[in-house]
Amino acid sequence: MMCLLVLGYMNPLWAQWVSPHPLEWEQKAPAALIPFPQKVQWNSGSLTVPVATEWKLKGKASASVKVAWKGLLRDCAGRGTEPLVVTLTADAHKLPQEARAEGYHLVVDEDGVRISAASDAGFFYGLQTLRQLAAKKKTLRFCEMTDWPSFRYRGYLHDCGRNFRKIERLKKELDLAAQLKVNLFHWHLTDNPAWHVQCKKYPELNAAKHRTRDVNDTYSYADIREVIEYARKRHITVLPELDMPGHSAYFNRAFGCAMHSPKGMTIIGELLDEFCREIPADMCPMIHFGADEVSIPNAVQFVNFVVDKLKSHGRDVVQWASRRDLGKHAESIGQRWLDGADVASVSLTNLNGRTFDSIIGYTNVYEPALMVRRYFFMRPCAAGKGDELRLGTIMGIWPDGRVEDKELIPAMCNMWPAMCAMVERSWQGGEADGDAFPADMPAPDTEAGKAYRLFMARAAVIRKTIFANEPFPVWPESAMNWTVVKPVGKDKVEQTRSAVLKDELGGLDTREAHGASLYFRTREGSGCIGLFPQGKPGQTLWAKATIKSKTAGKKKFMIGFDAPERSNRRYTGLPVKPGDWDVAGSRIWINGKEIKNPRRYKYAGQRSSGNAWQFDNPPLDPEELWWMLEPVEIPLKKGENTVVIEHPLVSPHQAWQFSFIPLEREALKKTAK
Repeated sequence: MMCLLVLGYMNPLWAQWVSPHPLEWEQKAPAALIPFPQKVQWNSGSLTVPVATEWKLKGKASASVKVAWKGLLRDCAGRGTEPLVVTLTADAHKLPQEARAEGYHLVVDEDGVRISAASDAGFFYGLQTLRQLAAKKKTLRFCEMTDWPSFRYRGYLHDCGRNFRKIERLKKELDLAAQLKVNLFHWHLTDNPAWHVQCKKYPELNAAKHRTRDVNDTYSYADIREVIEYARKRHITVLPELDMPGHSAYFNRAFGCAMHSPKGMTIIGELLDEFCREIPADMCPMIHFGADEVSIPNAVQFVNFVVDKLKSHGRDVVQWASRRDLGKHAESIGQRWLDGADVASVSLTNLNGRTFDSIIGYTNVYEPALMVRRYFFMRPCAAGKGDELRLGTIMGIWPDGRVEDKELIPAMCNMWPAMCAMVERSWQGGEADGDAFPADMPAPDTEAGKAYRLFMARAAVIRKTIFANEPFPVWPESAMNWTVVKPVGKDKVEQTRSAVLKDELGGLDTREAHGASLYFRTREGSGCIGLFPQGKPGQTLWAKATIKSKTAGKKKFMIGFDAPERSNRRYTGLPVKPGDWDVAGSRIWINGKEIKNPRRYKYAGQRSSGNAWQFDNPPLDPEELWWMLEPVEIPLKKGENTVVIEHPLVSPHQAWQFSFIPLEREALKKTAK
């Protein structure tokens, strides 16, 4: 299927965005590469990809090179029997100065494959690119590329303080992240439920009675060292976070005092001494001490005490640095973030020291497609490339609420699609500012629209290669185009509905919107971004599109409306009545016939809203997240089909959005000319 193009409304900002590389390079690419290289030339000719045993490596093979090489051979699907030699050469002269820390020069021609680099990281990333070039391929296209990251750090955070993750799972995720050239793992180890780090000085700190979740789970120091060493071989730095003095209810339960009290500060000094002895500086050069979402009377004293303690152990110190956090120490790296009303208070244009950018927010706050768009169009640290202050990006995975099966967290929190977009932008960089785009998808005939479509086409391939065995809850969606009837009050709902269904749109106030996921207004407390950010409960809007199907019959769609944040769980709840799409009373018509929701919910009417992230709530269930459910089958006729969606806003806790994503579609055409 494909969606017919509807032109009309044009946001002038779309015309100003330009890709950091010529889109023609992507059009001609013989393989899906994420992140896309800085410079590439595709040449005529190709090599036959051999079976794994006929790949030959020539050059110094460090521990990380061996990791990348084994991964390449594991993915190899070639059938050729002629040897293919990959030569590694320590040579920096083909790399610009800014590329020498992590960059590489890669050539594929009739003589084989040659990778030049000035660092072990460069060889590692060159082999990861070669791995993507060869993934499930029978031939390897001749090419030449020079590639390096625009930002020093491309990272992700896991909150293991509120939902403990087994180290084998963390190692698997490090493997996958390394294939995308991610190089920082921010490991949030402690939070209100527990201090999940082994404690020799005060073993009572690990006692189950002082914990509220995962009460028997603790990371031993050996576990932590194992994860750090595993990450190091994949050129990933581990940034452990011991959150203090906030997010520390476990501490009060264990010791009967607050962290910032005189007794508490003595204890945390001992905890930090022990951690730094067990996890030496050569393994762990940076330590994060939180300092977020807390107000204490001795803030300056506390911050100075912790920073001085960590620096005495030779550590670089990181702390959260937004409006609701303790003041940042002059020598700390500040990690900027935002939450709802804090958006206006967080700026990355004027920095007071080294900075990590986490402003885009949690991957688990918004629905999947919006988060991917936000990362794709962002400018890390509000800049086109990094420098000594603008260090890079750390995306946050914060499933605050209890999750029974921790294996579901990547799907619930949209981990992998968001990471693909994050690393694309933090590796590629780019001066164009697309912060205004995410809710208002760029028109398909703009460079921004073409670039996003090409990226989603690459992601669709990556989901079948790198992430073949992982959840990837985002689908190509940029071809959908809608006419949206702007919100009306309750007194105009019936007459507007009648006009829309009769295709009498001439007298209605409409605008154009693009994408299979439309965002009208995010819930209060999360910024209220969207096409209609001033929308109020009691209003209703309509969206109309035309879908063309080659054949008649039932076709699969991913369809969803409001879903809970995976942090504080706000939403309107699961549909109560059979056939309903959501609590708000949203409706769908195909060719004038109303389509009812075929799903049935075991928790219908039981899971609903408010600000509900407390520890005693029932665990989040997959049926609450529409992208984790099976597709819905909808009958279409051959040729053109009209889709109408009616969508009311009924609650400030509602994410006023819908997704209507066709899964059976014609191959995406590269429209970047």
